[in-house]
Amino acid sequence: MHWRDIGMPVYLRGQIAKMANINMETLRYYEELGLITSPQRSESGYRIYSDDVIAQLTFIQNAKSCGFTLREIKKALTKASSGQITIGDFIHAIEQKTSKIQAEIAKREKTLSILEKLKQDLQIEDKQPEVQMTLRALHMES
Repeated sequence: MHWRDIGMPVYLRGQIAKMANINMETLRYYEELGLITSPQRSESGYRIYSDDVIAQLTFIQNAKSCGFTLREIKKALTKASSGQITIGDFIHAIEQKTSKIQAEIAKREKTLSILEKLKQDLQIEDKQPEVQMTLRALHMES
């Protein structure tokens, strides 16, 4: 089928990138990864994109903002294109991502707590022996 026979609007690379608010290199990268449908070519060799690509790019941007990696996004898009993904599968992926983020938050909160304790230990006059050793190792004895 010829791109003019599609019967829907078509866009050049710069137009589609602007509409999706991404740069053209990102668009080309997504093509290379197989995240978006390969565009047809005009007679002069320009890539021609359809509205479907806008939907794909919107999905990719939304998924990235939810913390999904491009690899995870590609897996979902591949399954979706072959009809092998259900809403249940999608919910399961969301639950897995949520659990991973919660674990990362817990780890960061622990690190934050350690840093706050260290700061307090450094500010007190009567420093613990471990703190004094650390300061000596850093040539910061007080």
